[in-house]
Amino acid sequence: MYYLVDTNVFLHSICDTIFAVADLCKKNETEITVTETILNELEPRYYLKIEDGTAKNAYNSVYNLTYGTMGMKVIRMVKLDDIPGAKEELKKIRRRFYSWMSDINYLNLLISQGVITADDIKKKSFRKKDLGECELIAIAKTAEDEYQIVTNDKGRVFLHPEQNLFDDYASDIGLTVLSSEEWLNKIGYEAK
Repeated sequence: MYYLVDTNVFLHSICDTIFAVADLCKKNETEITVTETILNELEPRYYLKIEDGTAKNAYNSVYNLTYGTMGMKVIRMVKLDDIPGAKEELKKIRRRFYSWMSDINYLNLLISQGVITADDIKKKSFRKKDLGECELIAIAKTAEDEYQIVTNDKGRVFLHPEQNLFDDYASDIGLTVLSSEEWLNKIGYEAK
């Protein structure tokens, strides 16, 4: 079993215990997995405007434990290219929930309503909103029962909270989505 762990879990649930949790999973013959997008989202300044020590520590821990730079490699990097059909599934998800991001008329409407600004649209991260969650769903769907998603994200689509990635999509196709608390209980991790 592989656990696809979302950015928010690393930042808000296991920031100080990433190694202990990853090591426990490895010992239980399960693994924490991340995508390049999740790792990129952990980089300080990706979400936050100021440098945040929590983000920096989480990023360093996940990076080091993924690439083995400190001698321990207990987090697995999973690439969409390595899972047949995952890239195509990601495109379907992005098209279904995020096609509005390339509709200039709709974007102009959002700007005129004050929902977003023209500067927001120019930001590199704008078109990547919720990309990590979409990748996790695409991987879990195409790899079938090999992966479970771990997230504290509510699954609300960026600027469209009435749509929900996990409720409208993942649960419809039978994917397992665990909160960090459910996951930590499942793997038997007890904070010390």
